[in-house]
Amino acid sequence: MHWTIIGGGIQGTTIAIQLRALGLSQDDLSIIDPYSSLCEQFNDFSHRISMPYLRSPIVHHIHPNPFHLKQFAKMQQYTHATYGQYQRPQTDMFMHHVHEQVHHYDLNESHIQGYVKSLSRNDEQWQIQLNHNQVIHSDCVILANGCTHQPYIPDIYQHVDNACHIFDTSFNSSMYEHSSHVVGSGISAAHLTLKLINQSHDKVVHLWMNKDIDIQHFDADPGWLGPKNMSRFLNIDSSIERMSIIQQERHKGSMPRELYLRLKKHVQSGRLIIHKDTIESVDQHHIHTQHSTEPYDFILLATGFKSTLLQQPMIQSLITNEHAPLTHCGFPSISTELEWLPQLFVSGGLADLELEPFARNIMGGREAAQRIKQAYQRLSDQHIQKHA
Repeated sequence: MHWTIIGGGIQGTTIAIQLRALGLSQDDLSIIDPYSSLCEQFNDFSHRISMPYLRSPIVHHIHPNPFHLKQFAKMQQYTHATYGQYQRPQTDMFMHHVHEQVHHYDLNESHIQGYVKSLSRNDEQWQIQLNHNQVIHSDCVILANGCTHQPYIPDIYQHVDNACHIFDTSFNSSMYEHSSHVVGSGISAAHLTLKLINQSHDKVVHLWMNKDIDIQHFDADPGWLGPKNMSRFLNIDSSIERMSIIQQERHKGSMPRELYLRLKKHVQSGRLIIHKDTIESVDQHHIHTQHSTEPYDFILLATGFKSTLLQQPMIQSLITNEHAPLTHCGFPSISTELEWLPQLFVSGGLADLELEPFARNIMGGREAAQRIKQAYQRLSDQHIQKHA
């Protein structure tokens, strides 16, 4: 049976390694991703903000064995491999581990660089047409195309000169030198602010946020990683209630304590000014709030991404043409194995209702891989019986 994963980021790569570890041959696996190498966007984004350590602990990574990254760090003799009580891994070490595993499982041989133009069910197989007119026929498809399609740029910055989102395609490294203003309240904004401070000996950086700093160790409470919270969550039938819980439990726009303390240190030294005020307008190189006007040189936005996951053309096509079922809250109605349509599976944000608040991060990819592992074993057994 041929399996195709659409999306070659951290989650898609995690699932690909799980399938290969289960015995799926390299010839029976395709990974479609627009970047030249797997996990390239994750690597690029983490370098843009100079994130030295990941937010998640060392047991969250792309290999099925939870202790694999820890063993890798020891074998490679990394110094300062982890940070803090939760042993958060060094970002460069994490990516080194990713590249080694991609090579070990020959995933580059399965990688097809491109975009999916259309996806349709045909004679018990999925037909996938790519942007360069290549067509792939696959028995099973996994949608792992992430939630980072479009940076969120608030309206007041849409047509402003000398302002750019840190994750926009138009961003370039020369913008760091000319920037002393950052907009955002979460972990990306904090890392970016520290990067601008560290790149200069005397620059005063301004961090603009419209709320108090929210200190949280992780994206959500660790209780969601086990039965403590999950058993109660999975007993809730209402998709609207489940989604409400997910939105409440996700710590959007938050940061770990040590980042807050590093920012506080620079506030005390006079290198950082934190503005807790809503920006009302930006024009002629001035930022205007209700209480003040501040001149700026260049503004870097770290305001996250737009919620466009369900509006993606491929997803809309599945809903319209293949009648992919939706729940009352508008998200995919999926099985416990994350199956949305016959032999089409989802991960990440599309699997929110099954995988709870951690669905979209590294741990969500590990859990998705475990669910899809069950489906792989079931379908493989059925395939063997059918052809016996």
